[in-house]
Amino acid sequence: MSVTSQDPGPGTRDSRTCLANRDAFYRDVAPLLERSCQTDLSLVLLVVDVDGIDFALRTFGPFDRDALIRDIGQHLQEATPGNATPYHIMQGRFALVMTEVSYRRATQEARAVVETLNESFEVCGSPYRLDAHVGIGHYPNHATTVNELVRTAVFATHQARVNRSGYAIFDQEWDRREQERFGLMVDLGQALETHDQLQLAFQPKLDLRSGRCTGVEALCRWNHPRKGFIPPGHFLPYVEQSNLIMPLTEAVMAEGLAQLVGWHERGFEGDLAINLSPVLFRDPDLKERLREHFRFSNLDPAKVQFEVTESGIMEEPNQSIHTLTQIRTWGCQVAVDDFGTGHSSLAYLADLPVDSLKIDKHFVQGLAQPWGEAIVGASVTLAQKLGFGTIAEGIEEKEQLQKCRELGCDQAQGFYTGRPMFAADFEHWLGLD
Repeated sequence: MSVTSQDPGPGTRDSRTCLANRDAFYRDVAPLLERSCQTDLSLVLLVVDVDGIDFALRTFGPFDRDALIRDIGQHLQEATPGNATPYHIMQGRFALVMTEVSYRRATQEARAVVETLNESFEVCGSPYRLDAHVGIGHYPNHATTVNELVRTAVFATHQARVNRSGYAIFDQEWDRREQERFGLMVDLGQALETHDQLQLAFQPKLDLRSGRCTGVEALCRWNHPRKGFIPPGHFLPYVEQSNLIMPLTEAVMAEGLAQLVGWHERGFEGDLAINLSPVLFRDPDLKERLREHFRFSNLDPAKVQFEVTESGIMEEPNQSIHTLTQIRTWGCQVAVDDFGTGHSSLAYLADLPVDSLKIDKHFVQGLAQPWGEAIVGASVTLAQKLGFGTIAEGIEEKEQLQKCRELGCDQAQGFYTGRPMFAADFEHWLGLD
């Protein structure tokens, strides 16, 4: 059975599509859900997100944008099954409610909607293609209230977008992970304000010719008050997608520079490596905010090396080159992290303003195999030809260390040469205590 909207009252029609609007949607669905609860009927909500409308607005203007939305509404109405009524609940979002339908039927309808909306439209006389994603939420399997039903269907559109699948049924496990992610980001924001949960661990880098410690890499560790130490891989990928990446980077830089100044006063002459997310390259204040830390610490910028992943650089190489060039004018060093995994163009690599390549641990740990030795050896040769130093990361065995030395690597880093250590442990390891 499908759902038909009641006769529209004042203000319950969208002026562009003439479809029932958001007010009508909630007016219709709330009592329908209540009846479903009383009669044990199931209810399925399809939420349709259409990407590309804002681009049409920026490119053609509001009148052509509105004409496009009107055409979308017409296409959606044609794809609506039986006597069901589609709703236009916000600019690029539509909804369709059905009762007593199977998941199979719901996915069939979702597929039909995607196929209809992915057809070519016409904007200002030109063909224009949209990208539609449909999320499927179900009562009572996924939700027991209107608010939760809408949330689950909207969340499923996110799943469809990420998976590039066109449509998706709400996944409770994925939702649990996203809820956990949100909670972690809230807690991390508080941790950055209190400064009492985040600590730096320092992993040594050894010179392969002398065996001396020539520097350390600063690695963030989070001691959560309820969950204990949270592995970096469980929160750092989320941070890069949030507005916390700049405050976290500055916190790492402030503590790292303060430690390095103290160690220099006690005789350690090494440098400090700090990971820099390419996401920050879009921040117009990045360079000034980083430089302010050098002014505050009075540390020679030449003693700091910023590490940027190869894949991150290749996302926007021109912007990366511009930003890294300016950073190097201060005297800082730059290293390409995870080299060999980012599919960098040799044309760009030759132009990168960098000092070192960090050969990815996957290749270093494969040195016992012919392919591993070949890749590490080729990376060293390439770096030497371009005037770059090399750092072999992920060394876990004596044989790997020896092979890297034979192949001409300049520096080594890994659990075998020195695990990440908190400041006091590193000082003891280095003999500064």
